[in-house]
Amino acid sequence: MKNYFLNGKNLKTAYGITALQAEGSNLAISGAWDFPVRTGKCFHDWGDDDGIEPYVSAEEIRFAGRDIVFVGMVSAATEKQALVSCYKLYNDIGRFNSLVPFEAEGLGKWMVIVKSEIKAEYIGSGYCKITITFREPVCDLSGILPTNKLEYNPVTDHLDNPIYINNQPLHIGSINFDGYGIDGVMFRNLGLIILDFTGHFGRPAAKDGEYNSYQNEGFKITRHSAREITMKALIVQPGYEAFRAALKGLYKLFSKEGLRYITKENDFLRDFFVKDGFAVSDVNIEAKRVVAVLEMKLTEAKAWQNWSILTDANNNEIVTELGNIIIT
Repeated sequence: MKNYFLNGKNLKTAYGITALQAEGSNLAISGAWDFPVRTGKCFHDWGDDDGIEPYVSAEEIRFAGRDIVFVGMVSAATEKQALVSCYKLYNDIGRFNSLVPFEAEGLGKWMVIVKSEIKAEYIGSGYCKITITFREPVCDLSGILPTNKLEYNPVTDHLDNPIYINNQPLHIGSINFDGYGIDGVMFRNLGLIILDFTGHFGRPAAKDGEYNSYQNEGFKITRHSAREITMKALIVQPGYEAFRAALKGLYKLFSKEGLRYITKENDFLRDFFVKDGFAVSDVNIEAKRVVAVLEMKLTEAKAWQNWSILTDANNNEIVTELGNIIIT
């Protein structure tokens, strides 16, 4: 069982609070790995066939904070002693006059405020379930942009005995690009296993329009609003550091200026941006892996019905160190 600390105090030893498990997780916290929503105006809709104008320059991309929720159980001998423990915590929180560190042992540290009501439900026999929602107003979104990784081929890749093609030695490792991913980086190198992809078949709702009506129901013909596609994916990593690195790579990718593009099997190529962040839920740390679910909305800027991967005269895919070359 991990220890959790608020402003340097161990919640268990200071207040008798034992960590519980967030819904779908084997940890007591949730929300700590979410990618926050953007602030300000993210796009302009000109109301014509050209669609929306995304605001994706570096100076236009700004982010809000994120909520981190902790669930625990106050353990005491009697109901009154449980109440005393709760009030001791509340009094300490009342003396905070700035951001304070909230730390989960082995998972990280976040500078937070207590955002809202602390919910406490007395269970009985001196036990009280407590839920604290923290707000991290400034999130660390640093990371390293993900790239396609070289994959070693034990049959052809030998340092001592290289194989030559057209008098040129094969490189040790190659990129086995499958054509599907984001910005040319394959889903597997983004750390994602796609579970669901919805909203791309339907037509978005029409925008509201102003009109005057007297005897009959009024109407106004308007264009549809921007298309939003929901992508749900599984993240599976061999350990917590790899899990966090994969997420930080996604932070870097989706906070980068400009539009992203996604290619998926049996779908159009879609230019998009992320304005609503993404949620990471059901985080489970196991002996040899970390598993979680990521869900995000992609706001579509344009869809390309006809796209392909550039090939040579013999129909062999042309691969660069960054992956395939996409043509539309």
